[in-house]
Amino acid sequence: INEKAVLIDAKRRKAVATIVLNGYNIRGGGPLGQSGAMRSFRVVRGDLFQQWSTQEQLVLRSEAGQAFPVRIAALPVDDDSSGLVEFL
Repeated sequence: INEKAVLIDAKRRKAVATIVLNGYNIRGGGPLGQSGAMRSFRVVRGDLFQQWSTQEQLVLRSEAGQAFPVRIAALPVDDDSSGLVEFL
């Protein structure tokens, strides 16, 4: 499933990136995930290097309006690769 989502800085309440959740899914339960689950993603807009390098907590907001606390577990290395977001 490809599902667009926005990553929001939890402290500043500001959108930092738009991503697309794609195929790879380490299940923790639910369609978007729960604690311990991971989903692969591609960055559509924005830059997540700072959030990844400091392991900041973010909020993932789905197109349906659901919100989940997450962190960037693995950053995409280039435009053609995927990263991993971990559901907290």
